[in-house]
Amino acid sequence: MSPNSKSAPAPSPKQARAVDTIALVLEVTNKYLLSGGEAAVRVQEISKTANVSIGSIYHHFGDRDGLIRAAYVERFRNAIQDDIERVKRFMARMHSAKEMAEHYDEMLAFLNHHFEQFPARDQATTIGSTTGRPPLREAIIEVQSELTSSLAEVMQLLKDRGILKPHLDARAAAVLTLGMLHGRVISELDRNPVNDECWNTAFLSAFSGLFVGSDNLPIWGRLANGAEA
Repeated sequence: MSPNSKSAPAPSPKQARAVDTIALVLEVTNKYLLSGGEAAVRVQEISKTANVSIGSIYHHFGDRDGLIRAAYVERFRNAIQDDIERVKRFMARMHSAKEMAEHYDEMLAFLNHHFEQFPARDQATTIGSTTGRPPLREAIIEVQSELTSSLAEVMQLLKDRGILKPHLDARAAAVLTLGMLHGRVISELDRNPVNDECWNTAFLSAFSGLFVGSDNLPIWGRLANGAEA
């Protein structure tokens, strides 16, 4: 279980040391995954780099596949969960699509930060790695469900405020938003990929379509630059 799992009990001093050990091993494992893929993950090397015994690694993760699975899940959860918390804080301040448009630059900065912290290719790799691996698939499904529910709360708040279009289901809007974020990888697989600025502009234009009044703000950046809507 991830040390950051919401279902984990509050650790005692002895458990706290185990949590620290797990966090360190996962951090090192993710570095190997990012630099060389799963082939680069060797328990002996992880043990040496993290200064954690091989026996302790097997105790916490069961086997090498369990270690890789936990690393994928940890990175997937943390990268997206942190950004959803940022979205929650941002949306709590909003009361109309126009007000959101006035913070266009802030939303652009969010997208840039998101893909710097968790590039689309890494997201795709994590999701693709679930093929033929039921335990990893179930773990990612659990995490994704938690993240979707968290973002759905934001969409419901916007719906309650009359910002989300009334015919839209809050969870469906959350799934669509996360799907667009994951979909960034399509551009990276293109022989003529669009640049970040073009992608972010297209994303925010599509995202704005979820909200009441956005039809009168076809170019959100206009308000950010001080022009009339």
